Amino acid sequence: MFGTNSYGYGGYGYDANPFGQLVNFGSAFGVLMFIALVAAIVLTVMGYKRFVSDKNELHLSYKDKKSWGPFLRFDILLIDKILKALYMFNALLVLFGCAAGALSSISFGFGAFLGALVGMIILCVVLELLLRVGYEFVMLNVMIARNTSDIRRKLFSDAPTSPAAPASPAPVAPAPAPTAPAAQAPVAPEPEPAAFESAPTTVLDRGDQAPADPAPVAPTEVVHKASFCPNCGAPVEPGDRFCGECGHKLD
Repeated sequence: MFGTNSYGYGGYGYDANPFGQLVNFGSAFGVLMFIALVAAIVLTVMGYKRFVSDKNELHLSYKDKKSWGPFLRFDILLIDKILKALYMFNALLVLFGCAAGALSSISFGFGAFLGALVGMIILCVVLELLLRVGYEFVMLNVMIARNTSDIRRKLFSDAPTSPAAPASPAPVAPAPAPTAPAAQAPVAPEPEPAAFESAPTTVLDRGDQAPADPAPVAPTEVVHKASFCPNCGAPVEPGDRFCGECGHKLD
């Protein structure tokens, strides 16, 4: 009676019994959620080591005794690391849980699977946003506390152990005494010329003087240079046109 419904779908794997469908859904959802839990843990560890862990930060080590003091003074805060790991784990668990819910709804039929798939997608987006906002609010408070702790530690580490003595003022050099102006030697007054003494002046009237005669110039004698015949070399007189010895025509 419960194995076959009135439409004959019992042979195709669709159980008409609601209780059986719920059992199938619950068992499938439980198995898928266990797989989702294991996958979320593994991916959280891998993602934290790859994307979140910082090797330059100060870590607590049981073998290193130097890290115990900062840990006990709360210079090392573990809450931010724990919150980051929890956020990754919860985000992955929500994602895999929504996927497990959508896959488990196949026991109710293909139409129910499509409806559950759309609903799980919307639910996953809303839960992821709420999860992000909540963790950001908590991480903001942790960051404020961390920055306050860092500022306080730097202030105490930079503070001097003993009060510094006030610096003595630098000696001021005395101002130079004003120098008296050099006494100027009295300048002797220049003697004034006598009122009745005056240089003798001579006035020449050049209009009445006759012009002086120019000095006579002696006449210069013209020395005639001796010339010779270009043909025979005999001396010739100036003005001769022919040589008297050879009869050569002179120019």
